[in-house]
Amino acid sequence: MMISFIDSGVLVAAARSVGELSEKALSILEDSEREFADSVFVKLEVIPKAISNRQTKESEFYETFFSSITYWANDLDKMALQYLLC
Repeated sequence: MMISFIDSGVLVAAARSVGELSEKALSILEDSEREFADSVFVKLEVIPKAISNRQTKESEFYETFFSSITYWANDLDKMALQYLLC
């Protein structure tokens, strides 16, 4: 089983379901040979904006995805430090 960290760009492309990029993103998310990893930072990137813009189906899509995460990046101090060093 492959572990894939999904960033916000993949989620937004998949949720909006428009064009070739969306199809590629959905094919990644629907791949039964993958387990997913993510962080609270990605969650905070996509969910508040969808809710704020009243994009109910989009926010539900994100919630469904995040409920299926197998691996959460939990060392937030280390992640924040890496972000600041970039």
